[in-house]
Amino acid sequence: MVHLVFSRGGDVKRKDILKKLRQAGFTFQEGGGHTKAYDAEGKYKTTIPRHNEIGEDLTRAIEKQTGVKLR
Repeated sequence: MVHLVFSRGGDVKRKDILKKLRQAGFTFQEGGGHTKAYDAEGKYKTTIPRHNEIGEDLTRAIEKQTGVKLR
């Protein structure tokens, strides 16, 4: 039996997402399994899971919620 594993190719590293959000003025609060992101005014914007890579769909949602281009 052969198992094939395909990468979606659209995954983005979590550290790159945090870096770009930090450069855009976001601050973070660490939680149990996620990181909450707040804009420069301190308003909650999104939650980022603690995975090494974030999938394309979730990355797109984070972009939409924060207004920051991440890819």
